[in-house]
Amino acid sequence: MKTIKGIPPLFWLGAVVVLAAAAALLLLLAPSGLRLTAISPAAGDADVPITAPLRLGFSGDVDPADVEARLLVEPETAGRLEVEGRQVTFWPHSAWQPDRTYTVTLRAGVATPSGHSLDEDRIWSFRTRNPQLLYLGRPAPALTGDEVRQLFVATPDVAGGGSAGRQLTDHPGGVWDYAVHPQGEAIVYSVLREDGGSDLWRMDRDGDDQRLLLACPDMACLNPAWSPDGDLIAYERRDIWADAPNLDPQAGRLWLLDLEEDSQRSLFDYDVPLHAPLWAPQGQRLAYLSPLGGGVEVLDLVSDETFPFANEWGAMPSWSPDGRQLALSELMLAGEAYVVRLVRVDVEGGELLDISGEDEMVQDVAPAWSPGGSWIAFARQFLDEERWTPGRQIWLTRPDGSEAYPLLEEPMADHFALAWRPDGASLAYVRNDLSEGAQPVPDVQVRVFDLVQRERVLVATDAVRPGWLP
Repeated sequence: MKTIKGIPPLFWLGAVVVLAAAAALLLLLAPSGLRLTAISPAAGDADVPITAPLRLGFSGDVDPADVEARLLVEPETAGRLEVEGRQVTFWPHSAWQPDRTYTVTLRAGVATPSGHSLDEDRIWSFRTRNPQLLYLGRPAPALTGDEVRQLFVATPDVAGGGSAGRQLTDHPGGVWDYAVHPQGEAIVYSVLREDGGSDLWRMDRDGDDQRLLLACPDMACLNPAWSPDGDLIAYERRDIWADAPNLDPQAGRLWLLDLEEDSQRSLFDYDVPLHAPLWAPQGQRLAYLSPLGGGVEVLDLVSDETFPFANEWGAMPSWSPDGRQLALSELMLAGEAYVVRLVRVDVEGGELLDISGEDEMVQDVAPAWSPGGSWIAFARQFLDEERWTPGRQIWLTRPDGSEAYPLLEEPMADHFALAWRPDGASLAYVRNDLSEGAQPVPDVQVRVFDLVQRERVLVATDAVRPGWLP
């Protein structure tokens, strides 16, 4: 038998056979099925914010129809499913229910385009937490009206009255306003300085790790608004009047702070006063007040297109949950009297619908669209002599103006700053007592109306600006 450089041919044959067998064994042992690589909330998580989405990561691209047919949530929860390659996100229609255990089942059979599939069911559970309520209050009862406001947190509860407010901040100049991270993990807030300006600070949801986020020398940075994905903070910059510790009301400019890249930029490259940014729930659009542009504008950050809307009343609108419509108050003429009507505006088409109903002599202001989209809360004051009251009352209406009714009627109180809990089960508001007439220091309280129990609970006295911490 001949050899190749001293090596017998049978050796080469044996080597080929061994290598082929090893390759076959590797193919048999290699994972050929689809794997679930990431889950959030994870199994056993017990402090999940009610606004958190359900996120799944796979080892390969998945078919949206496969996932939709095989993903089950108990208790049954309506929502929106987004599938992008290997990433799947389920958004509850408004929010998860508070203090509730959810069980998620992903059935076997979810497949990739190449045919790899999930070989067995995956089942896990998580539990949501109770939302808390933030507000601006005073550390001690106000005697002169000069005490500064700080940020507080409380847990409202109709049955027990809720927890006493816990003070989160203690800045000498006080806190002007704040915004909450979409999943409630952090709070950004505007801290007042002695020169009349303000800086942006950040802290964890429990008040820990308070630190300067953005210094604004010779300026006031205020009205922060957190984008729905948590990556951006829109805020307003205003000049400080040189001859007084006050703000120039015509000098507002809008800026974006990118938290991921630690950078900031002006929203526009031209010098026009703009105020009070407000993100659409989907995060692609930003509404703001534009005094020189007609009243309210919407910027689409994807197409860079702007949509202006007349708004002589000059107050902030409220977004619909799908980010396609706005509810806003508009000044109108009814006969010889000026009234304020509630209107619904389609952002892209510009169609306007008066949803204040048949009553002409009204002042309908401060709209707040419910998270589920079924209702719009607003404050109403009748202007005719027979039904006039000193204060505005809380009403609810459908988005088309039907089924309007008063939720809360207290004629000698004014109600404003309406804020829905993210699941739509409660409505926070500020109540100003008018029974003693106008007071140098308004008698204001933060309250919550539970729409399930149809009860109200006092959260804090001498407090304003309620907002939910999911």
